[in-house]
Amino acid sequence: MNQQAPAPVPTTASQDALAATLAALMPLGGGLLVALGYSWLDIFGLILGAAGAAGWAFWWRNKHQAFFPKDLRGGSVGGIGALVALITVLLFISVS
Repeated sequence: MNQQAPAPVPTTASQDALAATLAALMPLGGGLLVALGYSWLDIFGLILGAAGAAGWAFWWRNKHQAFFPKDLRGGSVGGIGALVALITVLLFISVS
């Protein structure tokens, strides 16, 4: 039989660092998304941005079965970081 080796268990310190990074990025990204919507479409954009932020949180929760899963991956948190960076760049471009 061809069995896969179990995934290595991450250290507690690395999981704590990923969870802290995620805890900082998710509300920051949600707020920036709301601000981006407001800068683009005024009050309607604010509502769309808030709906987008809520949908983003809902998607994350459904994908990982928890907001802070026990086995956070660096790639998932890095993807959130890249998305927040993109939203930040778009917001600065639209405000300038």
